[in-house]
Amino acid sequence: MKRNIIAVTAEYLSPQELSHQLKCMAVLDIIMNSEEDAWLRRVQKYSSEKEAYSFSNGSGDEMDIFFEENGIFIRGFDHENDLNQFGADEWDDSFFAETYAGIPENFLEIYEDGEQKEYMTFCMWYDYGAACWRQNITEGDDGGKDFLLSCICKNAEEWAEWAKYYYEADIDLEVVRKVYSGGKLTAEDIKRLNEERDAKEALSEIEAVQMDGD
Repeated sequence: MKRNIIAVTAEYLSPQELSHQLKCMAVLDIIMNSEEDAWLRRVQKYSSEKEAYSFSNGSGDEMDIFFEENGIFIRGFDHENDLNQFGADEWDDSFFAETYAGIPENFLEIYEDGEQKEYMTFCMWYDYGAACWRQNITEGDDGGKDFLLSCICKNAEEWAEWAKYYYEADIDLEVVRKVYSGGKLTAEDIKRLNEERDAKEALSEIEAVQMDGD
C-alpha cells in the first residue's frame, strides 16, 4: 500500500523544556530504583560528553533522545505499532529511507550498530538553525509518537500521579516538586520519597547526572 509521506514541523517542547523534564525524570528514577535495579528505571542518562537519554517502559517500547551541537534527535519505537517492521508481514526498507529522509547525517551516525536504527516507528529532530521540530510522517499513523512522548512527565504533578500507581505507594509531592524546580536534594528528601533507598548512593548518582554532559 502506497504511503503518503509528508514533511511537517512538529509542535513540541522547546529544547530547554525537554532537557529539564528528562533530567528530572532521570533523577527521580535514581531515587526510586537503586543501581542494582537500574534496569527498572524508565529514563536514564547516557554516560557521554553530550547530553543524551534513553527511555524504556519495560514493555518493549523505547526512545533515544540525543542533544547534539546542531539539534536534537528522537528515535522512538512502539513495538505494537503497525510501522514496526519486525512485526510486519513483509519487510519494507523504504519506510526507513522515507522516515529518515532529510535528517542530519550525524544523528544516524550515533548508532554504530545499524540494526538499532531499524528499531524505529517514528523519529523527529529539532533544527537549531530553523528553531523548529521536523519530522517525516506516514499519513494515518503517527508511529506511536503521541503515546511515547506522553510518557515524558511535564511537571511534578504528572510524575507523582504516574508513580503513585506504578509503585503502589504514597508519593511525597513536595520532594518531586523540589526536583522539578531544581532544588538541591538532601538525604532526608531521598528518604521521604523512598525510605529504603541508600541516600548517600542516590545523591552521588544524582550529582553525576546533573553534571555529566552539561
